[in-house]
Amino acid sequence: MEKSERNSYGNRKTRRSLLPLSLLAFVAAAIVAATPTPGKADDASAVHKVTDGRPWKITMENGRVGTLILFQNGTGKMTGGPMDLSPKWKPTADGLCLKPGALLPERCVKLVRTGNGYLGMNGDKQAFKLER
Repeated sequence: MEKSERNSYGNRKTRRSLLPLSLLAFVAAAIVAATPTPGKADDASAVHKVTDGRPWKITMENGRVGTLILFQNGTGKMTGGPMDLSPKWKPTADGLCLKPGALLPERCVKLVRTGNGYLGMNGDKQAFKLER
């Protein structure tokens, strides 16, 4: 009598037919995971461009002008105020959070592209403007 090729996972023919299907599902999932959503791609590139280690002219909401340099490691340099600051920053879904110094509050802003830089928007209010 012929030995059955069946186990708890089904017979060999069924398992062989499921292999290409499972590989196809895996590849499709990998493609979907690697495809950026339109909003996130723009936001991520905005944060990447702002934190490139090059100086930005920053204009605060009160009109004070200074220089802001943000580095990829989450640190930065800020000049133009009464003293130089060493801000820390972290990315958010649509922009970044910036903490200028130990005694100053953290501000989270949405980065909105302009012709020559970005606006840091806190709701519908402009917190600062970055220009090059």
